[in-house]
Amino acid sequence: MKILSRRSFLKWSCVMWALTRLFPAYAGKQLPIQASDATLAAWLDTLIPADETPSATQLGIDRMMLAVARKDPDYRIVLDFGRSWLDQQARAQGAVDFAALDTTGREAIAARAAAAGEAPEYYFFVGTRDEAFGFYYRQPESWPGLGYRGPPQPLGYMNYVRKPARRSDG
Repeated sequence: MKILSRRSFLKWSCVMWALTRLFPAYAGKQLPIQASDATLAAWLDTLIPADETPSATQLGIDRMMLAVARKDPDYRIVLDFGRSWLDQQARAQGAVDFAALDTTGREAIAARAAAAGEAPEYYFFVGTRDEAFGFYYRQPESWPGLGYRGPPQPLGYMNYVRKPARRSDG
């Protein structure tokens, strides 16, 4: 997973701000925020598909992101832009919307967004990917696939009252 540098983060923040401020006509045409959104769900399951661990939608990441969008108008504009862009790309491939595409078609669009460089769809890709992974790995159900059993508490270290044993280096 690539970590954004400070410069990239500032650039991404400026682009997101520009999307929310420079396109007020678009902001007035917001897509409805529902309890579930098929395009967003398909996008998140493309980013985090089910394998040894549940997919993004199986852990409710789509609903978490939509809940944030209901409270944060700037976040909503970014999601609206992304959902519109994804559906537009799917229609160019002959599908009704992004959710109607097969896995190969969805992955091709995700790859296009990831390779877009300085375009808004790239920042949508990076922003939603990072947000989705943040929500996803907070869920204990995602940990077993990583080989992580969880924090040592509340079970703790059962021998906490004993002095740690010295390790022999020999």
